[in-house]
Amino acid sequence: MKLRRLAPVIVAFGALAQGAVAVCAAETNVVQFTQPAPYSSDEELGRRFGYGVLPQGYDISGERFRIEVPPTGPTNTTFGLLVWLSPGDDAVFPPVWQDELARHEFILVLPLNCGDERNPADRLRLALDATCNACRKYRIDRKRIYIGGYAGGARLASMLGIACSDIFTGTLCVGGVGFHLHVVVTGNQYYPGSFYPNPQLVEQARTKEGFVLITGEGDPNFELIKVVAEKGFRRDGFKRVLLLQAPGIGQTPPEPGTLNQALVFLEKGDIPTSQPLTRK
Repeated sequence: MKLRRLAPVIVAFGALAQGAVAVCAAETNVVQFTQPAPYSSDEELGRRFGYGVLPQGYDISGERFRIEVPPTGPTNTTFGLLVWLSPGDDAVFPPVWQDELARHEFILVLPLNCGDERNPADRLRLALDATCNACRKYRIDRKRIYIGGYAGGARLASMLGIACSDIFTGTLCVGGVGFHLHVVVTGNQYYPGSFYPNPQLVEQARTKEGFVLITGEGDPNFELIKVVAEKGFRRDGFKRVLLLQAPGIGQTPPEPGTLNQALVFLEKGDIPTSQPLTRK
């Protein structure tokens, strides 16, 4: 039987971007870095993702990153870190989530000029360089370093979560997902694996890392994401996978309670309740 390849649906970003100019942070900066991460080199990308030939011309000194730091208490506060990938170059994060992210004491880093039109290898480099430099600049809890994204950014985030499980401890995907193996959807249709990660890092991701996939009936990739969660992640032995269904996700951003559930699951490994929970 011949298998037919399925492609994810490209979704509009307008709903998630509504009100995106609002910033709920004590400190918001657009910054540039000069030092790349040791794990974003050509050699490392090849080892982690199975890439043979990579595009040249990437220069971190020409890239920009938006950083949002929540209000702090004591000066020795240790933050979590969420690096967020957007499908567009303007690097949008759901504004209704910002207070909730700050309540959990997370720094948010968004690479700019990192949309779906850019080469995937450069987008991976941007995420890794953002992670490394945020860890150099701030007091980051190494057990709470998460990668996340929306739509096309979510597909890249899931790749990073699997292939960089020694860096990221949690992955948060909204409206999109990628996987390293072909996933049979139904009959002769399959969702293609898109990269070839290091087997040791895959095994670490299976046993130690948490993955939260957020979708809903308004998401054109709703059925596909459910299948990848069940026939991809869970069938391949990933032990900490949570599928959250958010009503109306195609029209409005998921509510703050959805982010709370995701963060509680990633940190504690528990199936979260509907009640708000704060990091202890």
